[in-house]
Amino acid sequence: MLGISADARPTQAAYSTTLGNIPYPILSDFHPKGEFLKQYGIYNEERGAGNRAVFVIDKEGVVRFKRVYASARELKTDDILAEVSKL
Repeated sequence: MLGISADARPTQAAYSTTLGNIPYPILSDFHPKGEFLKQYGIYNEERGAGNRAVFVIDKEGVVRFKRVYASARELKTDDILAEVSKL
């Protein structure tokens, strides 16, 4: 599991700390800003940040699941785990 955002590393570290330290790596797509997020179609130009999304990618690099969320409250862990169990 990895997290990716268009924020700089110090901002990511501060955010992780406020959540009690996120237990997985968070990658920075800061420079050039949002290039990775743009490739996956989730970069929001107006906000200069990525939309909240979850992807499940198999070992061959094929996206098997993609869902974009308006907020973290919409995220359903059971749905994501069900998709992972299909791999």
